[in-house]
Amino acid sequence: MINICRLGLISISLLVTTVVTATELSTELVKQLTVADYLTFTGTVEAVNAGTASAQTTGKVVQTLVDVGDLVVKDDVILKLRDTQQRASFDSAIAGVKSAKAKYDSAEKEYVRINNILKKGLVSQSVADNALSQRDSAKAELDAAKASLKNAEEQFEYTRVKAPYNGIVLERYVEVGELVNPGTPLYHGMSLEKLRIIAEVPQKDIDKIRQNKSASVELPNGEKINVSGEALTFYGYADPTTSTFKIRVNLPQALEGLYPGMYLKTSFIVGNKTSLVVPKTSVIRRSEVTAVYVQKNDSLNFRHVRAGRELDDGNIEIFSGLNEGENVVSNPSMAVAYLQSKLMVTKDDGEEHE
Repeated sequence: MINICRLGLISISLLVTTVVTATELSTELVKQLTVADYLTFTGTVEAVNAGTASAQTTGKVVQTLVDVGDLVVKDDVILKLRDTQQRASFDSAIAGVKSAKAKYDSAEKEYVRINNILKKGLVSQSVADNALSQRDSAKAELDAAKASLKNAEEQFEYTRVKAPYNGIVLERYVEVGELVNPGTPLYHGMSLEKLRIIAEVPQKDIDKIRQNKSASVELPNGEKINVSGEALTFYGYADPTTSTFKIRVNLPQALEGLYPGMYLKTSFIVGNKTSLVVPKTSVIRRSEVTAVYVQKNDSLNFRHVRAGRELDDGNIEIFSGLNEGENVVSNPSMAVAYLQSKLMVTKDDGEEHE
C-alpha cells in the first residue's frame, strides 16, 4: 500500500505540508450513465472557397500585383491587362448611349406634340401612329445602346482582375507580357475563412450516422466543437474502390490554427450506450499514466484506469480499472496532501519508538 501511495505522490509531483484528514477528502461515486456512442474517423480539412481565377477578356498582361503566398482581400486588383481596345469600346458605347438618348428625347417630344394636336382633331390618326412608332423605335435603340455600354463596361472591368474572396494565392500561371484570352488561368487560390472537413466512413455505419446527423470535431488545441443538422452533408454515393461514403462537415468561421490539408479526429454519433463515468477533475494524467485515487474507508488506492472521451457534462468515460459504486477523490492534490500527512504521522511514530 505504501509503495502504491508513493507512486501516486511521485506521479503528482506536489509538495503539500497541510495536514488533511480522510473526512476532508471530497469524493465522487463511480456511476453508469447513458451517453452518446461515437465512431471516430480521420477527416481532412479543406477550404470551402478554392478555385482558379481566369481571364474574361482578351489582352496582354501588363502587371501582376500578387504572387504565391500573398494574402489578398476580396475585390483587391491582383492583375492588370492592357485596356486600350476595351477603353475605346467603352468610350464609344458611352457616346452611343448619349446619341440614342438625344434621339429618343426628340422622338418623345414629337410624339407628345402630335398626340396633343390629335386630341384637337387637327391631324389624322396615321400621323399620330407614325410619331408613336418613331418614339418606340428610338426607345429600342436607346435600350440597345445601354446594353452595349454595359457589355463594354464589363469588358473594361475585366482588364482589372479582382480577388473573388479573402484568401491566399497558391499558384500564379502567367507572366507580364503574355497574351491571355477568355478562359486562360491566371491565379489559383483559396480562402481560409470558411473551412470544412471531408471524412470517409464505411458503408456499414453510414445509415446510423445519417439518422443522428451529429458530429464532434477535435481541434489541434484539444478543444472539441459539436456540429449537427444542416452543417453535415452526406454524399449520395459510395466510392466503388473503398466502399466508403464521404461526409462533409462545415466548420464555424474564425477558428484559429486550422489550415487546409490538416487531419482532425471527427466523431459521429451512432446511438447511445451505457458507460462508467467519473468527473474529469478526478483523473490524473502524467505522461502515459492515467489514474485516479480510489477511497475505501480511510485508505486510498492509486489506481490506473483506461479513460475514454471527455463528456460535455464534465465527466469522462472509464473503460477499465474501476467498478460502479466505488468512490474516487475529486481533487487529486488533496489526496496527495492526505497521503503525505499519513506518511508524516507514520514517520513521527517510528521516531518515538526509537
